[in-house]
Amino acid sequence: MRELKMEEEKKIIKIANIIRQLGRNVGVDETIDTINSLKLIKDRDFETIKAVLKATMIKDFAIDKDRLDERQEIENKYSVLGKVTDRPYLTNELYMYSPAESKIKTILFNIENSDMIKWSKIAKRLKEITLNYEGHRFKVNDNGEIDVRMTIRDEIKYSLESPYLIKHRRKINKSYMVLLCDISGSMKDYIKEILLLSFFTRRVTNRAEIFYFSTDMRRVTKFFQVSRIDEIDVKKIISLVSYGSGTRIGEALYNLRKNYGELLFRKCSVVIFSDGWDLGELELLERELKIIKQRCNSIIWINPLMDKPSFTPDIKSIKIALKYVHMLTSPNTLLLNKNRREKRKVT
Repeated sequence: MRELKMEEEKKIIKIANIIRQLGRNVGVDETIDTINSLKLIKDRDFETIKAVLKATMIKDFAIDKDRLDERQEIENKYSVLGKVTDRPYLTNELYMYSPAESKIKTILFNIENSDMIKWSKIAKRLKEITLNYEGHRFKVNDNGEIDVRMTIRDEIKYSLESPYLIKHRRKINKSYMVLLCDISGSMKDYIKEILLLSFFTRRVTNRAEIFYFSTDMRRVTKFFQVSRIDEIDVKKIISLVSYGSGTRIGEALYNLRKNYGELLFRKCSVVIFSDGWDLGELELLERELKIIKQRCNSIIWINPLMDKPSFTPDIKSIKIALKYVHMLTSPNTLLLNKNRREKRKVT
């Protein structure tokens, strides 16, 4: 059996995504069958590969005209992604296409000005928490602790009668942020919040990398390097990741460390936005969280379910996370803390 290169497998997955976008019923099983079939073939010419793709990937040869007409109507209607306005009573309307397994799904949601303000504040609060940390070096500061060594050293200048007590504080160093957002089936209701958090996180700082995950992990930072929320290419993002599928947080964290390990270092803070429902191996999740905690400055887990009165931390993955995360919080808690800090500054 001949092994496929990683680049060849990626090309097959890309072909499957393109065929799926054209209205064909191409799922994960068909893609895996295609990869396994190509492994059995030694001599791969163009016609052979074409025949394998046709036999294993496209199993339904009938063209669904109704689906194509429906898709064309949607494309024409939403040729522009959203509308921008400064008026408070108007809303931004976003359209998203999900090529999930066997159906074309459309999701409509409104982004109001209140949503923009809320998540802008949450992103700024995250910046305050994660992008500053105390380093090993000190600097002179009147509000710090007494520096005995520097004070004694300064006594020599005044013949052991120095009138000064030198105080110091640790220097605050700039950090980096890695934002991991869960877009699995259990987080479908929070896709608007995920997009807003990603957009404003990248807007308040350029020291942030953004990843979306469900069963796999994809880097999506470049899609949020835009100036307006309606400029985000949502359809392109969703086509790259397994939107609406199961959740394997441990496996996703392993892929992050394996493929982007250089981003996980002492000056980095990891922020996870997820409800914690995990269908993968809990031992793998615990191992990866432990490694990330050892490598990085901090881990912050934002769980949107915590804003609900009925929430209880009985999920096994959340219990594991509590051992290693530095903060388990919710969006409303971050917003409340941000508002309190702003009131203190005013008074």
